[in-house]
Amino acid sequence: MRFPVKRFLLFLAAFGLAAAQVEAEPEVIDDKALLRSFEAQLGTLHKESVGLSAPELRRILRTEPKTDLALEEVASRDPLTRPELYRKAKAATLFVGHLYLCNDCDRFHGSAAGGVIVSPDGLALTNFHVLDSARARAYGAMTADGKAYAVGEVLAASRKHDVALIRLQEAQNLPTLSLADKAEVGESIHLVSHPDSHYFTFSSGMVSRYFLQPKTKAPRLQVTAPFARGSSGCGIVNDSGQIVGLVTSTNSIYYTQKDNRQENLQMVVNTCVSLQSIRALRKTE
Repeated sequence: MRFPVKRFLLFLAAFGLAAAQVEAEPEVIDDKALLRSFEAQLGTLHKESVGLSAPELRRILRTEPKTDLALEEVASRDPLTRPELYRKAKAATLFVGHLYLCNDCDRFHGSAAGGVIVSPDGLALTNFHVLDSARARAYGAMTADGKAYAVGEVLAASRKHDVALIRLQEAQNLPTLSLADKAEVGESIHLVSHPDSHYFTFSSGMVSRYFLQPKTKAPRLQVTAPFARGSSGCGIVNDSGQIVGLVTSTNSIYYTQKDNRQENLQMVVNTCVSLQSIRALRKTE
């Protein structure tokens, strides 16, 4: 019997195409599973007394230490594609948060914001306010691949600049992002963040201006890329995947206010820690 070679080759080609399509399927993120994993792992670290206790961490944080460490700054390199940027930024983006007890049960609950890894041995940047929670029973961080770490050190912190440098306990060989040397108004920027528990969300925009925060006079970076609560501490990166700032806050601008209720949302101002504020963590000679 004659073997239908042509038909067999077509079958192999179709099979290869189907396999390639399966490999190309995007990762589907299970937000609830990620939070449960963070809670469970950090709970175990807390029981084993790994890392700083919550009271000690906040005590050190509030002394606002400075560091001798020089974080690497890199001039812009060749731009990455959007998928490449997402993969690079996501790998270095952290859950950073704490465990707390509610009034209804005796189970620890997790509250997670963000951070970004800046050295393979676990140095990470986040916001001061992410680590300054009176209800916290334990602090920790979890990487994008699902491994949780206790916070072992607070190396530097500034309430004014809303930034802190921490070290994750017993971390090694972690993916990192370096600091950019500058970011100009009009430059494209991107971020991977956790808006309202929608973990590892990618968004893009541009640098829209620099300004002084009215109360503290800290230099702030304003961007058009959207983010929301839960994203605090996540890194803002340029087209080459280098950090140009950290998420810190949003401010919604409404056109009218009636009966103590704001109406007709016009714009959301997205505010970030600037490179100047990150550099302020270093000791001055």
